[in-house]
Amino acid sequence: MRILISTWSLQVGGGEVLAMNLAAELHRRGHTVFVFNQRAELIDHELVARLLPPEVKVLSMADNPLTSFWAYKVNALQQRLGRPAIFYRQRQEAYLAACLQQHRIELVSSHATFSDAICAPVIQRLGLPMVITEHGEYNKFLFEGRCDFLPVLRSAQRILTVSNYCQLNLEHAFSDLPPIQTVYNGVVTKPYVAADVRRALGISPEAFVFGMVARGIAEKGWEYAVQAFRTVRALAQERPVRLVLVGGSDYLKQLQAECAADTDILFTGQVPNPDFYMAGFDVGLLPTYFRAEALPLAIIEYMVSGKPSIATRVGGIPELLEPTSGPTGILIDVDAATYIPSLAMLTAAMRQYYLEPSLYAAHKNNALEASQRFTMPACAAQYEEAFQTAVGASHSTAA
Repeated sequence: MRILISTWSLQVGGGEVLAMNLAAELHRRGHTVFVFNQRAELIDHELVARLLPPEVKVLSMADNPLTSFWAYKVNALQQRLGRPAIFYRQRQEAYLAACLQQHRIELVSSHATFSDAICAPVIQRLGLPMVITEHGEYNKFLFEGRCDFLPVLRSAQRILTVSNYCQLNLEHAFSDLPPIQTVYNGVVTKPYVAADVRRALGISPEAFVFGMVARGIAEKGWEYAVQAFRTVRALAQERPVRLVLVGGSDYLKQLQAECAADTDILFTGQVPNPDFYMAGFDVGLLPTYFRAEALPLAIIEYMVSGKPSIATRVGGIPELLEPTSGPTGILIDVDAATYIPSLAMLTAAMRQYYLEPSLYAAHKNNALEASQRFTMPACAAQYEEAFQTAVGASHSTAA
C-alpha cells in the first residue's frame, strides 16, 4: 500500500513520535510510506534522522521555498487588509494534492487536528480514504465546549483513538461518526545499562533516582515533581535520592535556573534519546494536568524499561497503570475544581517506592509484563488492518 502519514510537526511530542515510528514500521512491513510535515519550519532533523529510515521521504512546503515565501507575504497582506489570512493554507492544500497524485497515494493517515483540517478537503476532492488518529486534542476541544471540528471527523473512513478514554468521550459526544476503535501506541526503545547512565550524570550507583520525561510545558507537572522530590529528600534515610528531568523548552530553562543551587536535581535539556536516561531511573514520574492527555508515550517507555510510574489520574493513564494483570504504578488525583495534581499524594507515592522495596519490585515486574502490549509491530499491525478496511470501504462507496 502507498501511504502518506501527515502530522503537525516533526519534533518531540507523543503524536509526532508515534507518527514517525509508525511510518518506519510500515516501511519495514513492505509499504511505501511518505511523511507530510504540515509545519515545515517545525522539524528536529536529528530526531527525524534517528526515527525515519532514508527510504521514507519527508514532504513539506520547504520543498517549494519560493512558493512558501510568497504565500506568507500574501498572508501578511491579507491580515493588514483585514481579510482572512488563508492564502498560505490554500497553497499548502494545493501542494498536498499534488503530492498525493504524484506519489499515487492510496490512503492518508493523519495525526493532528491541524493536519486533519488541511487533509480533509483535499482527500474529499480526490476521493481518497483518510484515517484520523485522535491523540487527545479533540477531547480537549470537547472540554472547551467546541464541536466545530465535527465535519473533519466525518470526512474520515475510520477514527483511531490512542485510549479507550478518548474513544468513549467521542462516542458519547457524537452518534454519527465513522467507525472508531482504540489502538494503543507502540514505542521503539533501545536497551541501555543503568550504570552507564548514572556514570554519565555523576549519580552514585546506590542512589534512588526519580526521573521525568515529557514535553517542556508547565502542564506536564514539572514543578510538582520538583516540590515533591524536595520533600521526599528531606525525609530520606540512608539511601540518597536524585531527580532527573529530561526535556527542553524555555519553560524548563527557567525552572533549571530556579533550581541551579540544587545539585540533586539534574536537567538534561532536550535530547534525541530519552530512553537512555530512563535506563538510569528507578521510578518514572508524570504528574500531568495537561487537558489533552490521552496516552502518554513516556509512561509506556517507563514500562518498557521496567520502571514503575507515578502519574495523575487523567486521560488514558489509568489504562496504563491499572491493567488487569496488576498495577504498574501509583495513580494520584487531580483536584476537581482547580485541575492541579495532589502534591500530597505525589509525595506519599514517591516515599512509598523509596521505603517499600517489595511494593517497588512487584510494580516493576508488572510494568515489564504489561509493556509487551505496546510494541511497535503490534501497533502497526492494527493500523495496517484499519487501513485495509478503510481502503476497502472507500472502494465500495466509489462503486
